[in-house]
Amino acid sequence: MIARIGWRWRLVGLLAAVVVSVALPYFVTRSSSDQALNSRDWVAHTADIKATIYRLDAILRSSEAAAYTLISGGTLDADLDRRIHLPETLLPGVLDELRGMVRDNPEQIARIGGMETVINGRIRLTNDALAKIKAGDRSGAFADMEDARHMFPFRDRVVEILGAETRLLDARRADARGTATDNRVVLGVAALAQIALLVIVVVVSERQIAIRLAAESRIADAVKRSQLIVQAVREPIAMLDTQLRTLLVNAAFAELYGYDTEDEEAHMPLKSIGNGAWDDPALLQRLADVIARDRELWDYELTQRTVDGIDRFVVINARRIEQPDTEGPALLVTVSDITARALVEQKVTELNRQLEGKVGQVSDVNRELEAFSYSVSHDLRAPLRHISGFAGKLESHLGDQADERVRHYIDVISNSSRRMAQLIDDLLVFSRLGRGALRLQPVDMQSLVEEARALVETDARDRHIEWKIAPLPIVIGDENMLRTVWQNLLGNAVKYTGNREIGHIEVSMERSPVGDYEFTVRDNGAGFDMQYASKLFGVFQRLHRASEFPGNGIGLANVRRIIARHGGRTWAEGETDRGAVFNFSLPASDLPGARMGDV
Repeated sequence: MIARIGWRWRLVGLLAAVVVSVALPYFVTRSSSDQALNSRDWVAHTADIKATIYRLDAILRSSEAAAYTLISGGTLDADLDRRIHLPETLLPGVLDELRGMVRDNPEQIARIGGMETVINGRIRLTNDALAKIKAGDRSGAFADMEDARHMFPFRDRVVEILGAETRLLDARRADARGTATDNRVVLGVAALAQIALLVIVVVVSERQIAIRLAAESRIADAVKRSQLIVQAVREPIAMLDTQLRTLLVNAAFAELYGYDTEDEEAHMPLKSIGNGAWDDPALLQRLADVIARDRELWDYELTQRTVDGIDRFVVINARRIEQPDTEGPALLVTVSDITARALVEQKVTELNRQLEGKVGQVSDVNRELEAFSYSVSHDLRAPLRHISGFAGKLESHLGDQADERVRHYIDVISNSSRRMAQLIDDLLVFSRLGRGALRLQPVDMQSLVEEARALVETDARDRHIEWKIAPLPIVIGDENMLRTVWQNLLGNAVKYTGNREIGHIEVSMERSPVGDYEFTVRDNGAGFDMQYASKLFGVFQRLHRASEFPGNGIGLANVRRIIARHGGRTWAEGETDRGAVFNFSLPASDLPGARMGDV
């Protein structure tokens, strides 16, 4: 798109340059021609003005010459009288004509006005001289004529007007010569511009030809690469014409259906290829509809016996394509061999059937476990209640008659029954944690830790414990189950730091390399020997005597089961009498608005 816009701008610039290079010489030549015509008109105009002034001078001289003839003794006849009075009749019209010629020059109009005054003065004195001649005073007439020549010098006015007109003509000729020089410079520049434009056109044309040849070469290379790719594809591909005859097939198609690519007979009908592999009326009709009505054929499953005699499950796809070099469309057909997939699907179906049987068995086991849990919850509790109850009755019945050994036996019986009841309760909790549905929701781990901390601190009010709790995120999980995790881990940390003067408990979180949350509870308590670490998360497994630290050994088993159900893992590190570190991970869920701390 950008290249097309750039080409349009270059075309517009080239057209503008052509127009300028052609139009500029035209206008310059036309201007020169107009200037030449204008100069000619001004020369003719000046000549007309000079001729008119000379005519004025001639009329005035003829009148004065006739007057001098009479003064010299000539006889006044009609011709001399006409010549003497000729300025009075002709000069006003000639002066008006002269004013019209110089109407665009105020200075010349003023000079003509002065000439008119001189002419009128000389006409007046000539008429006075004529009157004295008629009276016989020729000497007086001669004196008047001489006074007219001296008082009204006409020749000076003529020279002044003619000189001004000549100077004006010279200035106009100088302007014309300057304009002609400028026009020659412009024509020279235009000629250079035309030469440069021609060079640019030639260079650009050569460049465009080179670019086009390079583009055609690239297109040809791309076509070759495309053909190589099509031939290299292991999926059979064929291109058909409107009569479902082959135009092009790749090597995979030829190999699968035994198509002879060296055969001189072109355009083989599709149904005759592969020993009847394509002779399926329904398929042929669908393909004809695709190319005739511009439809598409998607995942048409078919069983074909190929040239190797093997029945294959294939999926056929077809769509119509337009060929750039011809008017008719073509049909592109691709074949996918799904024989292996079909066998796998059959195997998967068989495995699913077997799995359904296993699921049924598991369901039966779950029902048995539920029945067992019910039995434990009801059937085993009753004897324990009886043992505990009758031990109390026995203690009351004996009263003061019981000695220390009897009381010790009764206490052992009561404590053992209560411990057995607690073990049953813990076992039921452990069983429910593995069967209950998870209620997933955003859970604020910071709040759960603070809640568990407050709960365990109530059992250690007389102890000095220093807590260090880092910012914790919000995760997706079952809030009640995760609350149990924190209560067990923090409860253990408080319990196993009981023999320390100052207990140090630290809760932190880091992101694993894969992005999961890894939570850590660290304490400075009794610790444990790492060779027994595998027993920590087992049911009823303990690494310390009940006399040292109370408990049933079910808490960490619950923690592992809960974290496993959330998709995480649990592990621990420790050293005897140097504290322990318990870790668990949860899949990360970066929720909007989650408090992530340093995450």
